[in-house]
Amino acid sequence: MQGHDSDEINEEAGVTKRVVDLRRKKAESAHLRGLVDDPDMLAVRIESQRRVITRGMWFFLALGLGFTTAGVQEFLAGHRAVTDPLWWAAWLAEPMLAGILIMLLMFEAEILSRGIAITDRWVRRLKKILLTSTLVMNVWPALAPWLSGRERFDGGNLAIHLIVPVVVFGVAEVMPVIHQKFNEAVTRAYRDANQVAQKQPAEPAPPTPSAPRTSATTTAALATGVRLPEPVLEQIRAKAADAARDGRELTADDVRAVVRVSPEIATQIVTDLYTRNGHALT
Repeated sequence: MQGHDSDEINEEAGVTKRVVDLRRKKAESAHLRGLVDDPDMLAVRIESQRRVITRGMWFFLALGLGFTTAGVQEFLAGHRAVTDPLWWAAWLAEPMLAGILIMLLMFEAEILSRGIAITDRWVRRLKKILLTSTLVMNVWPALAPWLSGRERFDGGNLAIHLIVPVVVFGVAEVMPVIHQKFNEAVTRAYRDANQVAQKQPAEPAPPTPSAPRTSATTTAALATGVRLPEPVLEQIRAKAADAARDGRELTADDVRAVVRVSPEIATQIVTDLYTRNGHALT
């Protein structure tokens, strides 16, 4: 096997399959380190985590509100029969309160994520009214039988009817904060990415082609005033040398075979080459 390929196995030189695998893992690690440290990738990870966490919080909040719906229905329906329309209407009370609460939370989350503080007292008051009403209507059915003496005190039933509304209240308070903090983290990551981009040197612009300048190194002026590039003159000199070896002089046709000029100009070039300094330009 050839030794010029770094990924080829050469056991005689100690380059075993394990060495090749470790080299590849090292190269992969170097690429991953660059991606992990990249501010744009950081923003992507933060945004991904925000979606996972907020979706989970909304899901469990919905479960908690579903539980409190049963407690509110029991509080409002009381001992009414299933055939009573109020028994069915009682199921709509908590979804209505929960829907208003969810809309209020979404409003808070969006406004806070934009860096705007909510100072209106009625926003917080409405949220407290909704959550307090849910708490009272859930706790009362667990306390009423014991307070009336019909049943023995059931601590577990009271605890579950008390804890779930309190947890729902806590989630409602935390949700806007989660949105706000995640938005701040994403904004900071993008700001860092912009700062890194600004610090990187800009790629130099391609040079603007300028008009060719006539100089002694690129063109030569003949005595007749004709200006020809030096490489063209070299070809004409070569033609003159070939003509001399053949025992003849350079002709206008020889010049026109090198450069496209009129016969008159070609004749002037031949005359100039043979008269400069009294001899041919060799």
